[in-house]
Amino acid sequence: MVEKNEEVFAVYAVRKNDPTPLIQTHVEFKRLMDDIIVPYESEDLFFIDGASVKATDLDRIKIIRQKVSFNRTLNHLHYGMRSSGDLKKQDLYAKQYHIRLEALLRESGEDVTAQVIKAFRTAIKPKIKDYLPKKEVLLDAAVKVFTESIRVLSST
Repeated sequence: MVEKNEEVFAVYAVRKNDPTPLIQTHVEFKRLMDDIIVPYESEDLFFIDGASVKATDLDRIKIIRQKVSFNRTLNHLHYGMRSSGDLKKQDLYAKQYHIRLEALLRESGEDVTAQVIKAFRTAIKPKIKDYLPKKEVLLDAAVKVFTESIRVLSST
């Protein structure tokens, strides 16, 4: 469960042979590293939005830090899909869901792909052989590298 004040991220990926994006939201940093980035960088199988993929299957992947406003706008989108009495409107929302969700991520998120990959390559990759026995220590180190990268970017 994500702590109330903990930052959460979305993963946006597009497979090479399928233009429909895979989008997973509300992933906390350590889980993002453990479930997505470590296997992505190791070219192992991992899951995004319930679909199994390997890094070589993907045309692109983007990590987005969700802003506080993301939940409100996502809830508004879902409410509009459920509550409209107009079935045509509900159908249109369903067909455009990925497009609308991507727009929400652009509006209420910040692309931090480079900073997340840098945190992995700095704190975890050099010690990948020790990943399982020292996972928490390495993930904590990655959090520190990521936080510092974001702080430096924010001050420029």
